[in-house]
Amino acid sequence: MEIKVSDHLLSLAMQSRSMANTNTNTVRPIWLISIGVIIGIGSAAIYFLEMADSDITIQAENPKIMAAGITIDDIYPRAENPNPQKRNYTLIAQDAEIEVSKGVTAKVWTYNGTVPAPTLRFDEGDEVEVKFVNDTPYAHTIHFHGTHNSANDGVFPMINPGEEYTYSFKAHEAGFFMYHCHAFPTTEHVRMGMFGAMIIDPVHHDMEPAREYLFVLSEFDPEDPLATFTKYYPINGYANQYMDNPIQVVEGELARFYVMGIGGVLQSPFHVHSTIFKVWQSGILWNEPHWAQTHLVGNGDTAIIEASWNEAGRYLFHVHGIQEERGSMAILDVLEDDSELKLIEQPSNIPGSKSMIPWQEDLLYQLEDPQIITYDDLGSAGEAIATHDAVSTDKVSIVKDSWNPEITESYAPIAVKVEPGTTITWTNDDIVVHTVTDQESGSFDSGFIQAGADWDYVFDESGEYNYYCTLHPWMKGAVVVG
Repeated sequence: MEIKVSDHLLSLAMQSRSMANTNTNTVRPIWLISIGVIIGIGSAAIYFLEMADSDITIQAENPKIMAAGITIDDIYPRAENPNPQKRNYTLIAQDAEIEVSKGVTAKVWTYNGTVPAPTLRFDEGDEVEVKFVNDTPYAHTIHFHGTHNSANDGVFPMINPGEEYTYSFKAHEAGFFMYHCHAFPTTEHVRMGMFGAMIIDPVHHDMEPAREYLFVLSEFDPEDPLATFTKYYPINGYANQYMDNPIQVVEGELARFYVMGIGGVLQSPFHVHSTIFKVWQSGILWNEPHWAQTHLVGNGDTAIIEASWNEAGRYLFHVHGIQEERGSMAILDVLEDDSELKLIEQPSNIPGSKSMIPWQEDLLYQLEDPQIITYDDLGSAGEAIATHDAVSTDKVSIVKDSWNPEITESYAPIAVKVEPGTTITWTNDDIVVHTVTDQESGSFDSGFIQAGADWDYVFDESGEYNYYCTLHPWMKGAVVVG
C-alpha cells in the first residue's frame, strides 16, 4: 500500500515538473508546496508505522528480559534479584613499598597492599557493605562508580588518619565498574595506587561461558605522581608483567576481558591482535554490544570485551600508542587445549565460566612483593606549633606545593597573633584544595578552599588555636588571640 502511494506521489511530482517547464505563472510554487507536504506526511506516517512494528518485534525477541521484573526509569534500568545476598568486605588504606617494574621499587598508596586493589565481585541486587580503615597519615576515601546516595559516594566525609567508615549500597547495575580514592588532589591519590575493579554479575542477562581476565590500565611515575606524561603505563600495576607471564586462552573458546581505564592524562586505545572483538561500552550490560578492532577506554571508564581465536599461536595485546613502549605490552598465548590451565582456573560467578582473576591477583602479589609501612600515633594531634615567634598579621598564605609532605611550613606565617575580634584571611596559593580546621575543639572548619580562593574567620575569644588541613594532616598552623 505504501509503495503504491509513494509511486502515485512521485507521478504527481513528475507531472508538476513537466507543467512547470511550460508554465511560468504563480501556480507553480503552490503545486510544489502541496506535493512536498503530501510527501512529508506520507513519509512520516510510514516511518512511525515501521518504528511501531520494530518495537513490537524487539519486545517479542526478548520475552525473558521483558518478564524479568525490570524497572525502567529516568536513571537506569534495574533488575530485581530474587535471591539477594549480603556481601561484606574490608579495605585498608596502607602505604607500601612495591616493585613496579623489574628492579624498580617505589612507595605507593594502596587498598590492602597491592596496586590495583582486590577485585570486588557480587551480583546485581546484592546488598554490599565495605568497611574502610585508614592506616596512613593521609586522608582517604573510597568512591564507587554506580548508583548510591551521598553518604556512600566516597567524597564526603574524608576519612582521616586512624579513622574508620562503612560504606553501604545496593548493587543496582549489572556490569563492570571501579572504585578509587577521591581525596584531593584526586589524580595524585589515584596515580599513587588507590584504585580497584568492581564486577557486578547479571541476574537476568545471560552471558555465554567464557574464560575471564581483568586488565586495569593505569599511569605511574616513581618520581612525580602529578607528571603530565609518566614513566610507566602498566597493566595491572606492574609494567610488562604479561611479557614474562603470558595470558593464556584456548582456541575456539570464548575469552572475556574486563578492561578498566584509570589514567589521568592519556586515554587507552585497547587493541587485541588477530581478532575482531565484541564490546559492551562503559562496561554496562544494558548497552547494545558492538564490534571493534581497537576500543578506546576513557579515563574513569570500563569495557567488557569478548573475543575468540580459531588457531593456536602467540599473539599480543596492548594499549595502542606510547603506552605500549612503557609497560602495557602483553603476550597472549592461544593454546590447543585447557590442560595447562585446569590447576589455576577457578569457577566464575557466571555459570559455566572460568575465572583467571584470582591467578592474576596471586601473580601480582608475587611480583610487587608489598612491604607495608606502619605508622605510630595515627590521628593524634602530634607536636603543637611553637607560638613564641608568632607574627602579627591577619593574612595567612597556604603556600604553593604544600600538598607535598616535604614542605615543612605549609601555612605562612606558620603562627600568627591577633587581638580578639580580628578577622583572619587564609588564601590558598597552592594548586589543590585544602582546609583550615581546628585540630582540637573543632570550633572552626573552612571546608574545601579551592586553589586561588580565600576563607575568613573572626576570632572573638582569647587563646591559642592549633589548626591543620584535614586532607593533608601534616599541614599545621597556629593562631594566638589576645
